[in-house]
Amino acid sequence: MPKPNPLRFAVLQPGARLHYAVPAILERAGMLQRFYTDFCANVGATRFVGHVWPTCLRPTLVHRMFGRTLPPNLSAAKVRQVRGAVVAWHIGRKLGFEARTGSVSDAVMKRARADHFGGANAIYTVIVNDDIDLCQEAKARGYRIVHEAMLNPDIGLHLAEEYQRFPEIPWTIPSLDQVEDGRKRDRRKYEIADLILVPSEFVYRSVIALGADPSKVAIVPYGINGSWLDAKPNPIPGRVLFVGTVGLLKGNHYLAAASRILRERNVACDIRVVGPVAKHQIRDPLFEGPHYVGQVPRASVQNEFLAADVFVLPTLSEGFALAHLEAMACAVPVITTPNCGSVVRNGIDGFIVPIRDPEALADVIKRIVTNRDLRSRMSQNARARAREHTWEKYGERLLHAFSKLESSGAEQLP
Repeated sequence: MPKPNPLRFAVLQPGARLHYAVPAILERAGMLQRFYTDFCANVGATRFVGHVWPTCLRPTLVHRMFGRTLPPNLSAAKVRQVRGAVVAWHIGRKLGFEARTGSVSDAVMKRARADHFGGANAIYTVIVNDDIDLCQEAKARGYRIVHEAMLNPDIGLHLAEEYQRFPEIPWTIPSLDQVEDGRKRDRRKYEIADLILVPSEFVYRSVIALGADPSKVAIVPYGINGSWLDAKPNPIPGRVLFVGTVGLLKGNHYLAAASRILRERNVACDIRVVGPVAKHQIRDPLFEGPHYVGQVPRASVQNEFLAADVFVLPTLSEGFALAHLEAMACAVPVITTPNCGSVVRNGIDGFIVPIRDPEALADVIKRIVTNRDLRSRMSQNARARAREHTWEKYGERLLHAFSKLESSGAEQLP
């Protein structure tokens, strides 16, 4: 009996998520056939534009887009972009009619389809359910479908529940009908997929509860650049750090409440919040307490971690928070919740506290910043734990997960 053809992947990935880790890993393993994305600054004509357009003269959006560069090992010949669709979408968004331009994900799928997936026999997609029809047809023609579930499928429910608690906060969330429709589409995607990749136990439990076949689900936690493990920490005693976009979903209002509790207890600590924050949030008594730094350049974020005494992420729903792993790589103990897709071991690398519990949050912050021996042990354990979650380890786990798949010849889509 002839052996099946080896897996040859077409990766559908709008955006530079995880710094193109998946296509780079597949390329090294000889399993990448095509990479379909929106924009890469070092592929095609844009690489010449980048040489002649001074960085200081680029608008913020352009500067961010030109930061999307392929890893050195990834062949530009395998990349297919939809730059025009990206430009059209951003112009449409600026003018208020982005709905008429179509989504960038639609453009990526159209490009892949026109290219017949470059002769691949497997599809790796991070598109969130807009690709269901395409995946259904491809599956019927013999393609293997790998779906990466980055987010917890219950996130809409978490959003709705918190909004009900704080309806006075300006916050755009989907309706309950939209949430339920999304959950139905999740179930359909799970049925189509041959392999469902999830980044954490938290997401795994929700995916299974929503109806996914456990035999098709593999946990593959994300990774950290190994160079972070070599940086020298210089913690400032009592500095409590949060990194991320300020909002209800991240639990910043509970961190603020914990900050006020610690102030009442005369605990010497500085709760420092780094990341985008709206002006109305800073003025709102619900968020009063921490020091809101605002967004800092990406190049400066590591210095924030290296100066932290403890990192806190009191999130209500997080598929896998790279920020907590970055903190651990910088030898910083982490306090988070069971609803964070984390690799934190309670009492070893940090603490896991219940969601919506500022008293518990304040208690463990105090324990770490006032007990230097405890902080030292957790610091060492956190960095050791992070060593188990580098991008190299991620690649090994990802390729191992593909053992659940059987490769086969696939018909080309018309």
